[in-house]
Amino acid sequence: MGRKRNVRAAVAAPVALAVLAGAAACSGGDGASAPQKKTSRDGVQVKVSDPVTTADKAVEIKVTGLEPGQRVTVAADAKDQRDASWAARGAYTADGDGVLDLGERAPQGGEPYEGADSMGLLSSMLPRNGTVKKMIGSGKAFSYHPATPDKQSGYQVRLTVAERGKSGGEGKKLATRVLSRQWLHGDVQHRKLTVDEDGVDGELYSPARGKGEKRKAPVLVFGGSEGGNAGEYAAALLAAHGHPTLSLCYFRCGEGSGRPDALNKIDLDYFTRAMKTLNKQPSADPGKLAVMGNSRGSEVAQLLGQRRPELVRDVIAYAPSSKVNGPYLAGADAYAAWLDDGEKIPAGPIPLDRVRGTVLAVAGDNDKMWGSAASARDIASQHNASGEPHQQVTYKGAGHHVNWFPYGQPGQEGGQDGQVTSTAKADQHARESSWPRILKLLGG
Repeated sequence: MGRKRNVRAAVAAPVALAVLAGAAACSGGDGASAPQKKTSRDGVQVKVSDPVTTADKAVEIKVTGLEPGQRVTVAADAKDQRDASWAARGAYTADGDGVLDLGERAPQGGEPYEGADSMGLLSSMLPRNGTVKKMIGSGKAFSYHPATPDKQSGYQVRLTVAERGKSGGEGKKLATRVLSRQWLHGDVQHRKLTVDEDGVDGELYSPARGKGEKRKAPVLVFGGSEGGNAGEYAAALLAAHGHPTLSLCYFRCGEGSGRPDALNKIDLDYFTRAMKTLNKQPSADPGKLAVMGNSRGSEVAQLLGQRRPELVRDVIAYAPSSKVNGPYLAGADAYAAWLDDGEKIPAGPIPLDRVRGTVLAVAGDNDKMWGSAASARDIASQHNASGEPHQQVTYKGAGHHVNWFPYGQPGQEGGQDGQVTSTAKADQHARESSWPRILKLLGG
């Protein structure tokens, strides 16, 4: 079998970092340790409702101990998986009691986000380095990607409060606080799957099943034309909610992986093997398995729901196409994107009348990649095997990157030299709004 480890120990590391950061920050002027305090000057503190929590959970952020009406800046910064710095900073004014509640007071000038939003800074971070900024939209620095869950169970975000002068410049630092955003918590087993040993390439996350606990819907997660293993973060978060998950790579999986390098001749039987592996997990309810696919992955997600109803109940289709498209490969070797038991699946509309459960399509009406909003409507116009209509939700102003979980930093839809297209904020709203619907569909 593949490499196996218990993620419980890995989860402890970021938690410990957060505690140590807080403790180290609590030393007052006399050097005395006060574990319940945070780094501060003149009594200013950053208070967070859940300093250590899953990455899909919103937290309340308040700054206390300020002077009434005091002008300050608050910044959030973090490192990505390439060790590049990402940050967002806003200018704020405390209320009459010397409290700044980010959930009640908006940043001045509408930058880096508009309106009052406790999570606004965390979801607005952009790369500091000019070279990295130029990579936005290139696929190399598409959005903020911390270390993947198979390597690190969470990531750290530092909040810094500083004085703000009349000219708007930043003065002395007043307080800091480190947040730990976790992909995983509790007793979750992680195992790397390989084609040689397991028949598939992916990351398997299997939550422990406590005595008397019900089994939950297993979820197979996969991406689109970008290839690789694109669903790791979402898979780990779903595991944190108790769902056995497998983030599957089906092409462009790396040298020696045993998988093709292009979206061409991908057989549904490969996904069938993955689903059968997933159903064997102790906490899995095989009758409730769901598949989650993004963009080109939405095609195969729907095909699996339609052609493998004995295995698949529900389908989540992000930025979908309602039809089968051609292979993502040029030249004489191009044949068909998808096969079923070696047979070509022809291009054209995807029927959904044999799907056992629900297809939920999530789209943005400003998708410049393709017409996912129209496809979402097409999907919702169809009915499942029981005659129930499928579902769709389309978000105004959102683009192609409505996928996965909330509070993941902005996906940049194009842009050069650091210029960000207007879909980023709408994409964030789409993720935040659709994620609870998906958890409800999965039943957990």
